[in-house]
Amino acid sequence: MGLARWLFPLVRRAPLSLIATLVLIRFADEWFSFFPAGALEPIRADFNLSYAEAGLILAALPAGGLLGHGFTVAADFVDRRLLGSAGALVFGLAMLGFAFGQSFAALLVASFVWGAASDAFIHGCEVALVDLYRDELAAALGRVNAYGAVGDLLGPLTLAAATAVGVSWRVVFAGGGLLMLLYAIWIAWQAFPRPMSPVKETSPFAAVLAVARDRRIILLGVVDGLFGLLDEPFLGFTIAYLEQVRGVSPTLSTAIIAVAVAAGFIGFLAVQLFTARFAPRTLLLAFGTILAVAVTALVVAPVVLLQVVAAFAFGFAGATFYSVLQAAYLGLRPGQAGTTEAVVATIGLFGIGFPALVGAVSDVAGLAAGLGLYAAIPLVVLLLLVLGAAPTRPAS
Repeated sequence: MGLARWLFPLVRRAPLSLIATLVLIRFADEWFSFFPAGALEPIRADFNLSYAEAGLILAALPAGGLLGHGFTVAADFVDRRLLGSAGALVFGLAMLGFAFGQSFAALLVASFVWGAASDAFIHGCEVALVDLYRDELAAALGRVNAYGAVGDLLGPLTLAAATAVGVSWRVVFAGGGLLMLLYAIWIAWQAFPRPMSPVKETSPFAAVLAVARDRRIILLGVVDGLFGLLDEPFLGFTIAYLEQVRGVSPTLSTAIIAVAVAAGFIGFLAVQLFTARFAPRTLLLAFGTILAVAVTALVVAPVVLLQVVAAFAFGFAGATFYSVLQAAYLGLRPGQAGTTEAVVATIGLFGIGFPALVGAVSDVAGLAAGLGLYAAIPLVVLLLLVLGAAPTRPAS
């Protein structure tokens, strides 16, 4: 029981089986969602695809997420157990579509459906988690994200192990698909909590309009979108900068970024320690400041040791900042967590072309200038948080 309480420290609110179901959603999603990108070369070879066609398959996954925004809103209006289990079911079937698909068109459709089903699966369960842990939401989301980080690591390890023993990528996808089908059954057997707060709006469209008019949501949505820019493309440009400008070896450059990823896992686990002692706004400002210093230090630090420290600070602060931020906006409008998530995700689309901008600046003025654009992001985030009027206070 001691191990169970460490793995799922908030188990007192509901049965362990239900808590495990809700907390492991990001683990499953991150683990399997890496497969299409990680198996890109063998897929391309089997289907004789061009890189442009392979890129379309990868792009179809997030494109399906645009349709998935509708499922995210639906989480406030329909049975969450039904939504989550149906999402997991279609998720698994889409993986099997990859495993047994015989054409480029089949993979394209499977990828799009996969992206949409992922949102139904995740948000059907996540909204239930919001209802269970409204007063401890940052800690609960921190644990969800921590297991998501484990899934991030397990994805490439699974494909690497399969390659090492000579297992086809199709077998890997089929195995993952079967596991997701079992997850769908597991979700369907759970007794999900009833919504704690009734939805005031009578239709999804009215709910979206109401949330979109909430200036607090807009502010935190912009902050979330800006923070989201400090993701994989930023880490990729940082590796390139360390290698090309600072003369760090490829192995060491990658290892420095791995420190940031590991620190993020630790940060997610530590969220509960901070939220028990400090207000959300204080934590956002404090860890936003650490992020600003860490991102700058990654570029200007004169020695590798300081860059390692900066990478650790970036990963730890980023994980804590994100969990507190996510809890802040999901808790602002009781009964509308799904709609809020959909509106925030839509706002975040403004940054979709930012990596291309960084690349263009880097081509003209060098990688240091390109990373300078990334270094400005935490400063803008801090400015928005300072100017925002108590954006983390829930509606009464």
